Amino acid sequence: MQQNESQMAEYIKIALLQMMRRKRFQQISITELCKKAGVSRMSFYRSFGNKEDVLKKWCAEITDKFVAESGISYRDNPLREYFATLFTHVLKYREMTFLLRRDGLLWIVKDDIDRVFFETYRDVYDEYKMHFITGGIFGAYRLWIENGLRETPEDLAARLSEILEK
Repeated sequence: MQQNESQMAEYIKIALLQMMRRKRFQQISITELCKKAGVSRMSFYRSFGNKEDVLKKWCAEITDKFVAESGISYRDNPLREYFATLFTHVLKYREMTFLLRRDGLLWIVKDDIDRVFFETYRDVYDEYKMHFITGGIFGAYRLWIENGLRETPEDLAARLSEILEK
């Protein structure tokens, strides 16, 4: 039975995430990724342009599901609640976050934050405010990671809310 493209893309994504636990991203070849996933290189290139696209898709799936299920809104929720919900969510992915940081790929998370925020608020905020907000959120996220996630999501939310409410 032939597998459909979304199944093959899922196999590729799972294989890449597993391989990143053992090897640096840059050391993983598309050939070995396809072998691990049990798909052909042609199947890989039908779904992805490169390995980064696999991570972008993974990140977008997680983000879109979170936004849909949580219903949080930067504009409508109190800042402390917004940040606590957001950072509680990202804490679930700490292992992959540390791997992305290790391999210099946190920009994928930043791009996804921008994508969602800009799509959601393009008619609400001007471009400078959106870049300022997403840059601040990502900067706090990156520092939290670099500090080994010392604070709880609630403590971090309290700190960020206090900063922004002054």
